[in-house]
Amino acid sequence: MSGVCTGQESIGGIDLTIKECKEWLSRARKTDEEINALILEQERALTNATSTVAQSGSEKVQTSNVNTSENKFISYAAYSELIDKRIDRLYEIKKEILETVNKLDDATLRTILILRYLNFQTWEMIACKMNYGYRHILRLHGNALIEIKNVIECHIEPVI
Repeated sequence: MSGVCTGQESIGGIDLTIKECKEWLSRARKTDEEINALILEQERALTNATSTVAQSGSEKVQTSNVNTSENKFISYAAYSELIDKRIDRLYEIKKEILETVNKLDDATLRTILILRYLNFQTWEMIACKMNYGYRHILRLHGNALIEIKNVIECHIEPVI
């Protein structure tokens, strides 16, 4: 296979484990999950900012509704900014993963990695889509991880 990296060719002597390769590939999924959690919190902040609470009893208490409402909308806006930053980071991560996966020679292995780590599909969905058995997909995934490990090791830039 072209693109196989021997220990002598790896930059800076980087030697990754298969588990570390899976973690590297899983960054997009983790970032996507974080974005979804932030969106839920943003929705709560918006609900909190736009909701009105009925006064109980006849006592009137003077409060500064403007500052309270303003702070709630500031919280909502902060979530929006944070979500935008995470989405930008997700695109960067996906681009990096795709560029690395595209260095594999085998189209089947590339497809498995793309469906799993960029489209976040389950093994069952991948097996069905590719018309392979579940266990065969897992075996191919193992092969893909070995190959992607070699690609990552060969293309890591030295950190100075």
